[in-house]
Amino acid sequence: MTAAVLLLSGCASPLPGFPGSSATPHEPTSTGSAGLGDIPQGFIECHGEPPKDGELVADVDLTKLTAPTPPGFRTATGYHEDNPVEGASSGQFWVPVNQLDTLDVASINVYPQMELGPLAVTCDEISWREIVKRIEQYHEINGAQIIEETTRSSVAGMPAVREEVSLPDSGYDYIGWWIFGRGQLAHVYCQWTSEAARQTLVDACDTLAATIVVE
Repeated sequence: MTAAVLLLSGCASPLPGFPGSSATPHEPTSTGSAGLGDIPQGFIECHGEPPKDGELVADVDLTKLTAPTPPGFRTATGYHEDNPVEGASSGQFWVPVNQLDTLDVASINVYPQMELGPLAVTCDEISWREIVKRIEQYHEINGAQIIEETTRSSVAGMPAVREEVSLPDSGYDYIGWWIFGRGQLAHVYCQWTSEAARQTLVDACDTLAATIVVE
């Protein structure tokens, strides 16, 4: 198989559809034999107010994120993330069984550490405003044109942002989800070089986003 590279991209435009939502603190409570002041499993000690536009973020390791092979695809090697946004990453890659171009690829890339700095987590919540700002940084790094309105979402219970972008200089488009953890980032995206391959890759990414789990 011909070795190929994958490029990340985006555009430094405002992310529509991101209304702030009011949130209330998650107060730790004591259960069973837990002593006064003990923090139950699954919570962090909260010394302040959570962000008003906060979203709960699970305390999980995104490097253990996996997904089954999308229908009509096979596992691929020879690919790597050519334009990382948060330092070193590890990837999983799949290509259509009837691949039309070597750059028609579905992938999951995980950044175990965020080189630009982790986003603050307060009372188990992360701010959508900070997520938006960080994605705008990614877009400035990679430079692309938004095709479809960028929307906030959730993947595997984690805050996520979905976008479809074009890289006119590179000759391909992609659909993807930025998934934010506690000091970690995952990028699930699928790219295509021709309209004939688009729906196959879009369907694959929808499947990946719906079936991702953290082991």
